[in-house]
Amino acid sequence: MAADRRGTAVIELALALPILTIFLFGIVSGGSWLAMSHIVQESANEGARAALAGISTSERASLASQAALQTLSRSYGIRQEEIALKVDDDGRQLTVKVAYDGSANPLLKLPIMPAATTTIRRQASVVLAGF
Repeated sequence: MAADRRGTAVIELALALPILTIFLFGIVSGGSWLAMSHIVQESANEGARAALAGISTSERASLASQAALQTLSRSYGIRQEEIALKVDDDGRQLTVKVAYDGSANPLLKLPIMPAATTTIRRQASVVLAGF
C-alpha cells in the first residue's frame, strides 16, 4: 500500500495551483497599478514641461492641460472622464496635479488581492523664473 503513488501529482497540483493563481493575480494587479501610476506621473511631467513655453498664466495652463491629456490619451484604459487635472500657477512656480480614478478598472480591483488605492494622484512642478 505504501508503494502505491498514483494520484500524488493530482493532489500536489490541487494544493499548489490556488497559491500560484493568487501569486499570478497579485503580479497582474500590482503591475497594472504601477503602470497606471507611472503614466499618471508622466502626464504630470509632460504637462509641466509643456507649460514652460507659455507666456501668460492662461497660456501656460492651456499648454499644460493639453500636454497632460495628450499623454494620457496614448495610455491604455485611461479615459478622459476618469481624470482630474489641476494647474496651479503663481507666476514663479507651476504645478500640474493629475488624479486618476481607477475604481472602474478591473485590473486594479481584483477580488482576491487588496488594492493599494484605486485613486492615483501625482504632481509635477517647474520653476518659471528666478533661477
